[in-house]
Amino acid sequence: MDGETCRNKILSEDYWDFLIPNFRMDDLELVPAERSCHQEMDFGYRAVYIDSSILDPLTIREYRYNSIPNCYALLDMETLNIAGISQVQNYPTLQLMGRNVMIGFIDTGIDYRNPVFKNIDGSTRIAGIWDQTIQDGTPPGGLDYGSEYTEDRINEALRTENPLDIVPSMDINGHGTFLASVAAGSADVPNRFLGAAPESTIAVVKLKPAKSYLKDFYAIRSDAVCFQENDIMLGLKYLNNLARERNMPLVMCIALGTNFGGHNGTSLLSGMLDTYSYILNRSVVIGTGNEAAKRHHFYHMLEGINAETSAEIRVGEGVQGFVAELWTMLPNVVTISIISPSGERTRQISIRQGDRYDLRFVFEKTEVSVEYRLLLENNDSQLIFLRFQNPVPGIWQINVEPVQIAEGDFHIWLPIQEFLSGEVYFLESNPDTTLTEPGTSRSAMTVAYYNGRDNGVDINSGRGYTRDGLVKPDFAAPGVMVTGAGLNGQFVTKSGSSVSAGITAGAVALLTEWLQNEPGARGVNSSQIRSIILLGVNQRPLMEYPNKEWGYGTLDLYRALDTLRRI
Repeated sequence: MDGETCRNKILSEDYWDFLIPNFRMDDLELVPAERSCHQEMDFGYRAVYIDSSILDPLTIREYRYNSIPNCYALLDMETLNIAGISQVQNYPTLQLMGRNVMIGFIDTGIDYRNPVFKNIDGSTRIAGIWDQTIQDGTPPGGLDYGSEYTEDRINEALRTENPLDIVPSMDINGHGTFLASVAAGSADVPNRFLGAAPESTIAVVKLKPAKSYLKDFYAIRSDAVCFQENDIMLGLKYLNNLARERNMPLVMCIALGTNFGGHNGTSLLSGMLDTYSYILNRSVVIGTGNEAAKRHHFYHMLEGINAETSAEIRVGEGVQGFVAELWTMLPNVVTISIISPSGERTRQISIRQGDRYDLRFVFEKTEVSVEYRLLLENNDSQLIFLRFQNPVPGIWQINVEPVQIAEGDFHIWLPIQEFLSGEVYFLESNPDTTLTEPGTSRSAMTVAYYNGRDNGVDINSGRGYTRDGLVKPDFAAPGVMVTGAGLNGQFVTKSGSSVSAGITAGAVALLTEWLQNEPGARGVNSSQIRSIILLGVNQRPLMEYPNKEWGYGTLDLYRALDTLRRI
């Protein structure tokens, strides 16, 4: 199939996107070739685009849970001194600046015209931009959509009076520009600004918005900024290829997140990030998200086979819909019933693998669909997937009863704040296990954020551990009231998970530079970089580590190198 035809299918709302690993290619045997196309990802994954007119309705009963792309939102936004970065930039025998290391960003794009992304001679520090939203240019090799802008092309644009005439890629949101600046921005002396790795090479993927049918499936508000899992995974391929072409180490910075998924590292994106983390000279940094204080997580331990409990959800005015996911580890099995604000109660919903129940509440005129999954791929868990449409305001109750019990614990997650069209939260919420996906990735570095001025962890910083007890976050980095590049050449101050992820990505680039220059260096992977950072984390007296807020402590790059030197 020619690239132009596939591009049209990739972009069409009439074609649905699916994620297919190489061991499930037989799923496509009955799909006519002329009604589909695909894009190859790394490690044997494919993004497949199929004409929706030949498909059954989109449910997890009809399609595997992990095959339906997840939707991810942006993680909201004297720091370098606190993280031990200034010291390694300025120490006479170190002077680490990220030279010959690439930092890759998959986000809202970048304002490539900003001076903080240029060399002293005015040339760009950006190796390439893949803008998935522009379709009149040339896509990267092996891909059929978007437009790639190379370093030469960007430099050509910068030499003209109107650079956007040649490279029209822009960051309308500003999130990607800010993220790249705190990680890799060059010095701006008048504004007293310096990024963590100011001489690193930058690579950028600007994600296209998620398709409307997926936003409808996940009941995401129509104006929410969100991106599809398959576009992110293809972006990772682009960054990896660009770094390979230049024979450079690559730090992947992920400042995106979602509450959808099992929170145990089993999503396809988490698995792919794990695989990149195992490769020499590839490192992955992920933010924990900003969900700890949003009241979107419920946790309970059922004490016996006759125990039951109720998760109460407050729904405000104007909420068009939302999704909730209940997860428990097998051999625990639970069932539910639902009580509406008026007191209308469903029967206990029978468990049948793969069944879907469409419930209608007469007085509220609300519809709730419920799907059970017991045999999830690569996941030893039960999932109950609930989708509320036009929920009436008030208190909705999800009554949970055990069918069989081992440990007896279960979790329910509501969508992240950015996806909701109004007030939706648990009356009795739990702030733990609120780090967003893909922050549960096992081998990547997951970073919490704190206020460097008072050394307090931010109330919103996503907390661990993962649902299966893996220690996450790994450590914390500054992320409150940090200055970075905004739009139109301005500098702005932001807080949030993205900030700490950007600072950490820059710190990892500096550490990678140092390791590359060591005698006999053969490269290191993400797990090894993580271990070196953990050697130097700062820990508070009388506080037990690791813990769910700070992980093993706070990032201190200078202390890590000093500890490594003394060992």
